[in-house]
Amino acid sequence: MSAEDPKNNASRIGGELQYLRELSSQHKYKEFWERTQIIKDLFKTIKPILKEDRELLWSDYSNMCETVKQEMRNEHEQKKKNATSIGQEIDNLRYNYRIVDGILPITVGFKYHEFWANAKKISQMFKDLKLIRVDREKLWSNYTLICDEVRRFQDGEREKSRRNREFIEGLISDAYKQAKYAENKEGIDQAKSMQAEILEIMKKEKLIKSDRDECWKRWLELKKRIEDTQYNISEYKYISLKSDADKCLDMAYNDDPHEALNEIKAVQKDLHEAFLYRNRRDQIHGILSKAWDVAISKINAIREEKKRKYLEWKERTESNIERWEKNIQNSENFISRLEEQIRDLEDKAANARTDDFADKVRGWIDEKEEKISEVRGQIRNWEDKIDSARRSVDK
Repeated sequence: MSAEDPKNNASRIGGELQYLRELSSQHKYKEFWERTQIIKDLFKTIKPILKEDRELLWSDYSNMCETVKQEMRNEHEQKKKNATSIGQEIDNLRYNYRIVDGILPITVGFKYHEFWANAKKISQMFKDLKLIRVDREKLWSNYTLICDEVRRFQDGEREKSRRNREFIEGLISDAYKQAKYAENKEGIDQAKSMQAEILEIMKKEKLIKSDRDECWKRWLELKKRIEDTQYNISEYKYISLKSDADKCLDMAYNDDPHEALNEIKAVQKDLHEAFLYRNRRDQIHGILSKAWDVAISKINAIREEKKRKYLEWKERTESNIERWEKNIQNSENFISRLEEQIRDLEDKAANARTDDFADKVRGWIDEKEEKISEVRGQIRNWEDKIDSARRSVDK
């Protein structure tokens, strides 16, 4: 078939239309319209072509152009819709975070993670959605303006957070040393006070999550250090006080209970002032309580024994007083009888018939008076004993 063959010419144009159809299906619109100029020129220059072939090819070509135009109009509308969607998302981003003309009112607690998650969604929309170039450039400019402003503030906050973290870590380091080398309750209390102050600073100062997590980790290490030192101090004091308490218990069982009580009181004073865990304090208190009960029991037993002996002594003394008083009464009665006998003898002496008998009677009188004197001396002795005994009883 020669180059001038109508069928050959129609086939050539048909081939071009097939290529144009492929460009259309691939949405290569720029190349598509560039290729239409070539096909138009072919319709003008290639001859001869049968009329029915020309009409059929031109109809196919025209329909294809109309279809592409409609597709381009539809695509243009879709791009505008896409631009509207992205613009709305950018406006929402601006509205939700109160960003006006690129000015970001950063406040404590600004949710950067949430912001960048939303910003990432918008960035993906730029990749996924088709846009008209001018719309893309304008929207991208608005989007990057917001992101750059947030990033600027975030970088500033990160720097401020870094300085705050270094300051807090310095305070924690000082408190850690205080806790590590503390030797008594006052030292531990100082470390705890520093720990509490650091916690308040951590609450007030602005820190990003990574810095806050690091500060919190160091703060917990400080807390552990305080607890360990506190435990060591408590155990050291516990060993010392337990030894003292055991000594008190031994004294209560084997020594003077009054001295044991004095020792218990001294250890109780140390226990009150000592830094001990509750269970350790309770153990020492239990030993001291037992020692106290033992000492008090011994003191009560001694008191009861003294009381028993005193009552026995008092009973014996009162019995003696009663016996002495009875002796005095009997002696006084005896003296009365002797005095009556003396009076009788004096009458006999006065009425004696002989001097010898009178002298003999007077001898009897002298013996009785001597006996009275002896009995009176015995009475005085008993009275002295009664007086002394009564004074003893009345004390």
